Amino acid sequence: MRKTQRLIEIMMTVSKRRKFTAKELALEFGVSYRTILRDLEELSSMGVPLYSETGADGGYYFLNERMLPPVFLKESEAVLLYFAYESLKYYAALPYETEVDYVLKKMYQNLPQEAKERVDAMKDRIVFWSPHRMQRTTYLEMLLNAAVEQSTLMIHYEGRAGEEKRVIQPVGLYSHNGFWYCPAYCFLRKQFRLFRADRIHSAEPAETPAIHLPYSSVLEWIQLSEATMKNPVPFSVVLSKEGVRRAISDIDLAKMVIVNKEGEGFIETFIPKSEWRFFADLIWNLGNEAFIKEPQEAVTYFKDKLLQLQKYYK
Repeated sequence: MRKTQRLIEIMMTVSKRRKFTAKELALEFGVSYRTILRDLEELSSMGVPLYSETGADGGYYFLNERMLPPVFLKESEAVLLYFAYESLKYYAALPYETEVDYVLKKMYQNLPQEAKERVDAMKDRIVFWSPHRMQRTTYLEMLLNAAVEQSTLMIHYEGRAGEEKRVIQPVGLYSHNGFWYCPAYCFLRKQFRLFRADRIHSAEPAETPAIHLPYSSVLEWIQLSEATMKNPVPFSVVLSKEGVRRAISDIDLAKMVIVNKEGEGFIETFIPKSEWRFFADLIWNLGNEAFIKEPQEAVTYFKDKLLQLQKYYK
């Protein structure tokens, strides 16, 4: 057995066994005691979390950090994986508190020289930009674990009416425009609600029994919630050419825009009544390149904003 293959098999063996002695490994792999000691020292230097104790009950212990066996990649695959991880650098928060720069350095150091040169040539030419939000997002890992385990959480959430205590059962997490969102069943409202993760001020396991959720994934929740909205109201907007250009640059408006042959456009669809203000603000940002016709609440909202602006700029 070649040394490289032996090291891989030793790493996989000790990961499963957790506690062992060098003598046991030497017998199992058919090598000398000194060879096994050298192998264990080499694995330790590579980052395998081994701990040794002396004495009658001594031996080696594999610490809790589980190591994965090596994955052999083509150069193009290794570069792709590097940049996939590079895309996480600009997130202010991630579900697991992993030091992204450290993992990137570790990946880079293990790339072959040609792949390193390729990465060096590319990394200053491509950026996976995500808006850097200043809001502190603390409980992503707890929310994600609750979604995976299908358990409930007691949270303190900052809503429009102030901070409230809720018991929720998360469906999952998704990131949008620099924020993390958690769709969850709310036991207080007895319906599914969308919570912004940075507005959760505290979270802890709840004693409330979990229910069976009708969604198998967070993507299914997104798709079904868009297809089956409650209390729909008409959303009608006329767009100039410039309005079309700006609207299709907004991820929340782009799929609604219909463009005519002249390059002008319009929006004729339905939105949840509870979200009319959100969509009205998107249209307000388009200025005089858009004219909103419905819902009537949005028209009144625009008139009130214009009157307030007139007071400011007299």
